[in-house]
Amino acid sequence: MMSAGMSIAVALVVTFPMLLSIAAYGWSSVFGDPHRFPGSPRVHRFLMICQFAGVTAVYAFPSSYSLYLLASIYAGQGFGAAYYIHKKGRVDCGCLGPQVQSKLGLPLVVINILFAGICIISSITYGFISQEVAVPRLVPVGLLLEAMLLLLSLVVIVGVPDAVHAIRLYRRMAARHAPKVLKRKERAV
Repeated sequence: MMSAGMSIAVALVVTFPMLLSIAAYGWSSVFGDPHRFPGSPRVHRFLMICQFAGVTAVYAFPSSYSLYLLASIYAGQGFGAAYYIHKKGRVDCGCLGPQVQSKLGLPLVVINILFAGICIISSITYGFISQEVAVPRLVPVGLLLEAMLLLLSLVVIVGVPDAVHAIRLYRRMAARHAPKVLKRKERAV
């Protein structure tokens, strides 16, 4: 039987990549950044809706069914990435927004299939061994946890790359003044 702490840990692991993707898409849409998804905007929007529905199902209706739904989304993404690699080659996938360069490649296909497998194994362990009741129930605390994780994802997707960029700019500007500062320090000592 899977403990409550273990089921939350599994949920965090299997949903975090999708939460990053959802946060990046939302941020790009709000600020009008170009989406670098290799397919049509309609397919990209549909994929984001599926990801959001799958993640929300895991947190709002925790059951083996929600993990099966997430597994099917991951598997679809894996096969979709393989299709776009075959058709267009190693193009930018836009998975993590405009701040982070990410390319379609075999590692992305493998990661998606791996996460699909993790979801299936977790759903079998969570659902059949614990004799879970087949009717999922709404968990409002799960929705709150999802909202907090979306905010954390936004910080990871937008805040960290922007902070790294700002630090690089600051260091470049400060490098001009470093000899003067060092001379002052030497005189003070």
